[in-house]
Amino acid sequence: MSSETEVPRPEQLDEDDLLLANALQAAPRATWSELGKVLGQDAVTLARRWERLSGKGLAWVTPALGPGLLYRTCRAFVEIHCEPGSAAQVSAELSRQPHLLTIQHVAGTYDLFAIAFTPDFASMSDYLLTSLPRQEGVVRVRSHLVTRNFRTGSQWRLGVLNQRQERALLRTRPEPQSAEATAYSTWERELIVALSNDGRVRYTDIATELGVTPRTVQRRLNRLLGNRDLLLRCDVARPLAGWPTGALLWLNVPDERLEEAGRTLGAFPETRSCAALSGANNLLVTVTLHSVDALHDWAVQLRRALPYADIADRSVVLRQDKLCGHLLDAWGRSHGVVPLDIWRPSGLSR
Repeated sequence: MSSETEVPRPEQLDEDDLLLANALQAAPRATWSELGKVLGQDAVTLARRWERLSGKGLAWVTPALGPGLLYRTCRAFVEIHCEPGSAAQVSAELSRQPHLLTIQHVAGTYDLFAIAFTPDFASMSDYLLTSLPRQEGVVRVRSHLVTRNFRTGSQWRLGVLNQRQERALLRTRPEPQSAEATAYSTWERELIVALSNDGRVRYTDIATELGVTPRTVQRRLNRLLGNRDLLLRCDVARPLAGWPTGALLWLNVPDERLEEAGRTLGAFPETRSCAALSGANNLLVTVTLHSVDALHDWAVQLRRALPYADIADRSVVLRQDKLCGHLLDAWGRSHGVVPLDIWRPSGLSR
């Protein structure tokens, strides 16, 4: 039965919207001219379309830690049990913390699923043992340290581009540069924070904010992107793009088959992320689905591909409140940003 207070469904993303978002997944900072040549569309039209999508929170480009920075920081998947009726308020409070990049409400044995990042193991231990359990409304915290990444959410694609378009856009990305494994620097942190609100922000705007030249910004960003220390990802309001839900599957895999399992699951188009964990359930795969019913078929596909893997637990995502720093509404639209500053110490002492 309808209600006068029922929120009307927002506009659905159409094929042209999805094509542009998919193009920006492949080349997040490509110029409108470069995108226009590959997509066969007018650059001005594309720019206006993106202005509408980003202005309404339907799509956005944001930074994410790449393989280089991932292995110089610490990451954990966290199950959070809340007091009855408090999950929404707990999620709202935790969403303001920069160290919890992603927060989801799930239907399963716990209430909230979160992805935590900290600069190092010591700060992660302090956060999980001291700060997070003290949050009002939190009853219990169960954490799983990530030991290896097979696929991250930055690699998930909408699947609208053809192979020729994808290859052409990949050629517009910065070339790999000589990499050195060093601790993060102040300018890396400042640049990541500056990109948090808009991963396509102009070099001149970043330069003004950081007090350096646009050429310096371009050189530093190209170095981070070229070395894959930093990734830029284009996300969309998935419920309005035909992907209204998702699921998390916790697997128990023989250690000698872990690498094989991770790579196999990482190649599935529905897989958003796949990572090895420190616990008995040593592999977590998160998937994006067209419907809740699709979870059964996907689990059957998983069992056929990995007959040696045991599905220890599974949870359906009811709603996502935060995604890689962006605060989301009930329709998956971005309505705010918590800068991607996992190095900020104040977030660990709440």
